[in-house]
Amino acid sequence: MARQPNLHRLMLLYQYIEQYPGQRPGKLARLLGWHRSEVTRALPALEERGYLLAEDAQGRLWPYRKQNG
Repeated sequence: MARQPNLHRLMLLYQYIEQYPGQRPGKLARLLGWHRSEVTRALPALEERGYLLAEDAQGRLWPYRKQNG
């Protein structure tokens, strides 16, 4: 069974994605002081909790926001 990420760490990662949109996982890891693998393993757990992300062709992460309209 896979180890479940700490909820506090997940929320911290999502806050960084919102604060620094368009960054690659490696850059977010450096900002947080984490290993890049910790960030990449946490991304599916964020989405499972409803925090959706968009990834562009260069691997940059963006918080997904539904457009009103």
